[in-house]
Amino acid sequence: MISPETIPLGVIAGSGKLPVLLMEACRQDHRPFTVIGIKGSAKPSVLDESKALWIRIGEAGKAFEELRRNGVIEVVLAGKVERPRLADMMPDMYTAKFIARVGKRAFLDNNSIGDDYLLRGVISEFEAEGFRIIGVDAILPDLLAKPGLFGKLKPTPIQGQEIGIGAKAAKELGQRDVGQAVVVENGRVILAEREKGTDALIEEGGRKRSKKDSSLILVKTMKPGQDRRIDLPVIGPETISKCAASRFSGIAIEANHTLVLN
Repeated sequence: MISPETIPLGVIAGSGKLPVLLMEACRQDHRPFTVIGIKGSAKPSVLDESKALWIRIGEAGKAFEELRRNGVIEVVLAGKVERPRLADMMPDMYTAKFIARVGKRAFLDNNSIGDDYLLRGVISEFEAEGFRIIGVDAILPDLLAKPGLFGKLKPTPIQGQEIGIGAKAAKELGQRDVGQAVVVENGRVILAEREKGTDALIEEGGRKRSKKDSSLILVKTMKPGQDRRIDLPVIGPETISKCAASRFSGIAIEANHTLVLN
């Protein structure tokens, strides 16, 4: 848990449970917080109790004003934020300047530039406005995966080799800022994560296995050189359920560089 703070925390909330866990940590430590919910990504039903300010992805100026009004200095980005469609943008002055700096291709829905490039631009923008970006693990360090087994099953020696093959491939994928995860089947990487994300990768892996009884392993790692304050790999109960439904043999994640929820 975080130590008690008097300076409010800003939570930029996308989808998933991370924003909720951060709010719970702040409440437990009596730390004030301000939540900015991103329309189209965060769910109102999840953030209702926080009285979040809801903004479109193009309303950066509105978000900065709200954070300053509430005395926020430290900001954490939590949850996945979907890239907007051009028709939905209507950027304000702040966002228009940001798009001009990082390039329209990086910000909109054609995904021609990787997420890491875009997120680094977002961090620079917040810092230029006087805010300090911190990682989720700075507030919730217990979420970081520890070395060893989760559960009772242990990889066989062959599966251990396959995990090594998958980890190398995932790192190469991350080096290109394409994705963070791969699927390994019988010592061969059969699929790599793309813009549709890990859930789609798992489902496709289940469909594309070469044999009914072949072993599938999901391997997920942090991108090389990635700023760990943003976009750390995450797995949770949904990941486990989807892998079970697609009859995967196991999941391998990078210790100390992956967030494990619930």
